[in-house]
Amino acid sequence: MTGAMSAGLTGCQGGASAPRGPEDLPPSQDPIFVAQAAPDLGLEAVLPVRAGADSFAPLGAALRSIQRGDRDARALVMIMGDSHTAGPVMVEHLRGLFQSRFGAIGVGRLSPGKSQRYFNPSAVTLGQTGEWTARNALRSTSPGPFGLTGYRLSGSGAGDIITLRSDELDGFDRVHLAMMAGPEAGSFRLCVDGNWIGPATLKSPRPEFRPMFLDVPPASREIAIELVGDGQVELLGWGLDRRGRGVLVEGFGINGATLASLENRDPEILRRELVAKPPALIILEFGTNEATDPDFDEADYATALTRQIQRLRQILPRSGILLMGVPDAGRPVRLPPIQRGRRLVPQRQPTGCAAATPLIAISRVRAAQRAVAQSQRVGFFDWSAEVTHSPCRLQALAGGDAPLMRADFVHFTPDGYRLTAEKLHAHIMRGTGLGSRNSNA
Repeated sequence: MTGAMSAGLTGCQGGASAPRGPEDLPPSQDPIFVAQAAPDLGLEAVLPVRAGADSFAPLGAALRSIQRGDRDARALVMIMGDSHTAGPVMVEHLRGLFQSRFGAIGVGRLSPGKSQRYFNPSAVTLGQTGEWTARNALRSTSPGPFGLTGYRLSGSGAGDIITLRSDELDGFDRVHLAMMAGPEAGSFRLCVDGNWIGPATLKSPRPEFRPMFLDVPPASREIAIELVGDGQVELLGWGLDRRGRGVLVEGFGINGATLASLENRDPEILRRELVAKPPALIILEFGTNEATDPDFDEADYATALTRQIQRLRQILPRSGILLMGVPDAGRPVRLPPIQRGRRLVPQRQPTGCAAATPLIAISRVRAAQRAVAQSQRVGFFDWSAEVTHSPCRLQALAGGDAPLMRADFVHFTPDGYRLTAEKLHAHIMRGTGLGSRNSNA
């Protein structure tokens, strides 16, 4: 075990299960794990009977319930998307904006372990030792199954560990695990702040999805999952939150993803995970990668997007849906030096509109998104109008002392993602009737 990992652990050092007294968990809690069979009542109770034509009404109802002080009223905002969502900054800043006003109850569900490369969130610390295999739902050929997070982490080595530590002052008091059971599955132990639970086996006669949760003492700080080594253990996700009133904002993105990545998630697993924690608002953030496709078909894309919205409505009839229209993006135009005599002389680089070539299908992607939002009567956040404004501004957004876009003219800097979160938050709050038309509050 490396020194860095050892520093990240708080007593969950592996090896035989340590004894645990009954005082370590609430009296009503099963000593191992509880299968998550029913929805989170705090999230479900505040939602209307049906979402109706107003996509912001469910979230507005939930937030007003929280403001009134209704017992255990909770609201979940969920984003599914591509690399803009996969990076933690936009999601984390949006979470902070909601939680600062309506109450913080943790980070919610995440992709398991370090299955998501380059994912370095600020609210938690991830650790992983041993041999683990990570896959994601980016392509239909990737072996699944995949659930809500779009990731799968597999391991089988005895003593191999993954850890998840909360860096929030209030820690957590509930643990969520999304795992796969089956004939070849093995066993694992769970450690919560030095208290070992288990081992628990995932072996079952047939492959099956096994969602579980565990109530733990308030202000817990860290969990660790250690493999026993008697078979493969597969995680589709895990998470930490706190009971009580407040808001969760969860983001599930895959670098390079298109809308088609939703088709690569197992429909029954996805349904069960969505129903278990019903969001008041689900946001679809796709389009940038579709915009690079020279064979993009606007009608086919509109059909696929409509199908996904209708599918979500069938699963979540009480939840609102919002589409994020694709932001402006392009390819930088950089002129090479020219030969003058025996010397290469730099050319004057283009500026403004000439400095970027817009992604080939970006205007058609945005048009399809807007048309589907109107026809399906869901919310629409115009990322271009709110943040980037025009492909002619890409160079300016990527320049200066505080750039909002990266030099690739596709991805944003942390400041750009924070600005996007602020604009998105303001748009949502205006939609719920709880925000000002002239501010980001």
